[in-house]
Amino acid sequence: MPSIIIASDKSNSGKTMVRSVILSYLKSAGISVSTISSFSKIPSSVKEGLELSEAEIIPGFEDIDMKNMPDQYSQKISDLISKNSKKNILISESNSTDMNFNRNLAEASKSKILLVTDAKDNIDKIRSELGEYLVGIIYNNTPRHKVDSLKSEKQNDVISIIPENRFMVSSTVDQYVKHLKGKYLYESEKKNELVLNVLIGGIVLDWSVLYYESQKDVLALIRGDRPDLQLGAMQAGGNVKGLVLTKGIEPIEYVFYEAQKLEIPLILVDSDTHDTADKISGIVSKSIFDHPDKLNSCLSYFKDNMSQDAVDKALELNTL
Repeated sequence: MPSIIIASDKSNSGKTMVRSVILSYLKSAGISVSTISSFSKIPSSVKEGLELSEAEIIPGFEDIDMKNMPDQYSQKISDLISKNSKKNILISESNSTDMNFNRNLAEASKSKILLVTDAKDNIDKIRSELGEYLVGIIYNNTPRHKVDSLKSEKQNDVISIIPENRFMVSSTVDQYVKHLKGKYLYESEKKNELVLNVLIGGIVLDWSVLYYESQKDVLALIRGDRPDLQLGAMQAGGNVKGLVLTKGIEPIEYVFYEAQKLEIPLILVDSDTHDTADKISGIVSKSIFDHPDKLNSCLSYFKDNMSQDAVDKALELNTL
């Protein structure tokens, strides 16, 4: 069975996301697939609840630094891949950005390399470095205005193009609470839902319900002494996933009642609205691939922009 190593020319390029997408795609097609749990440390939330649930999991090495890897570890990884690429398609992931290392690993383990990159600037150089071991390319985090241009080039080894999307820089309500060092006044299961937009309640000239209906998956940032805006946010048709109340002011009893009825979390922070809004921008850098909605979003983009011929060739699906 084919063994595919997902690699990239830079760190934080989306390899774990791509591995999850490929595993889910193969599973949906009824194809048996295995994955090595890790060559280096991966967040436990990903290992336990996301892509590894989509395949037969093969224990990896939890303590290897791929960027400074001794030769004996390279051999261990090669042996592990070779041993487990017999029964199912095997998808693994390299954390090394050294293309010579990745080529040598692919050669030693009789694998092919699927490259994840966010730009085409160095693609010809990488093609040359990886040679016959490069089986396909996935462009990730591509600016939306460049997607059609990349498609029109019809590069035969491009498997898919995954554009920039809000899901990949999103966080859950609960992650916002931790980031802002807030506390729950009322907590519900919606704390685990993703926030795609933050709307600040201040001088809202229109009816506030219309304002909060204007975006989906909203975290509403409102002064604690503005029950009119708080109630308007909660009446916005389910768009609002949580309310952050500022200045340490707890809401009136009726706001508590509506929040409990609609199961919308209420979060209290001590800072004022302006300072809280400033803090919110810092959560983007903390976002990781840790939520099923992120996987579903990227899988949808992958399918929408993929080349079936390139996928079949890369994964040898036409020979299974």
